[in-house]
Amino acid sequence: MDTRPANIQLKWLNDARAEAPGQPRTDGDLDDQPLAFPPELGSGSFDLLHLGLGISFLKGRHQFLPAAAGRMVPFGELKLTYPEPTFMVQSIRHGRACHRESLPEATVVFEDGKDLFCYAKQRQVMASVDGSSASEMVTLHIGISSLRNLIGAEDAETLLRTLGLAHPPALAVRPMPKALSRLLHEAMSRSFTGPARKLFAQAKALEYLSSLLEHLHASDGHRHPRHHERAKIKALHGELLELEGKLPTLEELAQRVGIPARRLNGEFVELYGESIYSFITGHRLDQARGVLILEDLPMKVLAERLGYSHVNHFINAFRRRFGQAPGRVRREARQA
Repeated sequence: MDTRPANIQLKWLNDARAEAPGQPRTDGDLDDQPLAFPPELGSGSFDLLHLGLGISFLKGRHQFLPAAAGRMVPFGELKLTYPEPTFMVQSIRHGRACHRESLPEATVVFEDGKDLFCYAKQRQVMASVDGSSASEMVTLHIGISSLRNLIGAEDAETLLRTLGLAHPPALAVRPMPKALSRLLHEAMSRSFTGPARKLFAQAKALEYLSSLLEHLHASDGHRHPRHHERAKIKALHGELLELEGKLPTLEELAQRVGIPARRLNGEFVELYGESIYSFITGHRLDQARGVLILEDLPMKVLAERLGYSHVNHFINAFRRRFGQAPGRVRREARQA
């Protein structure tokens, strides 16, 4: 995983400082750096927060004078170069933005309630915002390695594909619930300082990604009808009842039935009241108790049949479930 931050260059319009040697660098954290709107139209500032592991937040605040009302006010050119393909989300609150994108070439408009999503390794943007009202914009950048690490490779690919970003460079504007986008804006809260600020932002980034996945799964129901998925899960439930030996991993089961691992386990819990692992472990131990009472099968053979790598693991699991060691259950059954 490449943990270097993006190389971000900001070229201000209408600002003589664009070529000044003292212009702030953007490869470190920044607070209250000025955005150079034409002074007769308004002013603004931005914060930049690098969280490590290829994750960063950029938040801009825009204030306008009456002369800017009804105008799209340009403020600069944004150039980004990432170590790897990177997933980006931009959300604006109380306003509207227009981006002339060069990679890929497109003009996109997004606003409060409609967020911009991008997947690319490089980005070059001429940015402007609506001067009719004060607004704030937040951008979340997550490298593909970090995205896969945080939510799993399968869910990461599902997220990109559902948003229409499967093949970079790609852009998409989609309606989003304001409660979901609010998580991005809350991430840059100034209520925290030092390491706590970054920990809070990381938590919000993960909460946002999880909530975004749930929203996309729900809104993409026409592609993945729930009743069809539940039929697959019920069939899997029947297979698990007959399965002997080592239990496949959740990822292997998900691949077998064609449902992302997170959703597979969640739907299983909703249907049967417990996770796949908890269900199959309990079922096998219940079976083992019956075998111990009715058959003279060696403990080691029984443990192997149930998928335990060592007989002691089986004994400990049995004791946790029934409050007695399997040997004692067998002795008491024979004495009865």
